[in-house]
Amino acid sequence: MTDLLTGSLAAFAGANLVIGYPDEANTGGDLDLRFWNIAKGEDLRLRIQAKRLNAERSMKRIRKVEHRSYQELLHKPNKVSPYQFRTLLSAPLPFLTLYMFYNHQSVVNHSHFRSGKPTVSGINLAFAADIAAELERKLAEAPTKRLHHLRLNHLRKHMFSLNAILCPLGDWEGEEVPPPRLVAESLRQQYARYDDRTKADAVNSMIRILGTDGQFLLDRAEPVRIPDGPAIRWDPQLDRPEVVFISGRTDDERSPKITVDGL
Repeated sequence: MTDLLTGSLAAFAGANLVIGYPDEANTGGDLDLRFWNIAKGEDLRLRIQAKRLNAERSMKRIRKVEHRSYQELLHKPNKVSPYQFRTLLSAPLPFLTLYMFYNHQSVVNHSHFRSGKPTVSGINLAFAADIAAELERKLAEAPTKRLHHLRLNHLRKHMFSLNAILCPLGDWEGEEVPPPRLVAESLRQQYARYDDRTKADAVNSMIRILGTDGQFLLDRAEPVRIPDGPAIRWDPQLDRPEVVFISGRTDDERSPKITVDGL
């Protein structure tokens, strides 16, 4: 599913949008997005894990739409590995971690989800910290109590639109791709929208990275320059696909030279 997203962005690849792929054997459900303004030295990095809503039919059983869930949220690579959601949440700084939920169009169009907020779309985002809190509650109650914390119906309150990061509101200052500062502000607004969190949540990665003053963690260090090369590239050093949105391009060596179709 992440390949479908990167594939849809490939049509816009060029000087302002670079897509890097790892070796095929290493690809999975994770995706890194980087919003980099060269002139301002601003750099925002998101690590996203994709999960797909389960099918309506399981063997001979038909699931009610309100019971549709993301069963793979509690995936473990093997018996001795930690839960995948814990690994995502522990991504190193400066990454802000999100979930990307893929929903069937039949569910999006169903009357049960067409009303109410937030809007259920083909793709919804959610902060990994919020989803992880729900999963920890489910695990803590098992097996004496069965919580339905994997269901879209339950997790919907945490969700928001993909537009929050790809089409943030504000002055783009003529840029062709979303500037990192607007993406950060958009995410901050989404985070503030849902206030059912404990006090301890205020120190999670969202606050540490974006901060209340609008400053990025990497404002304190020189953003890493990506190498010159093609807009779509294979990079064996990558562990997952990476999409870099480049704004604030300069005429000096700070800006990488990006080629398209060998030009």
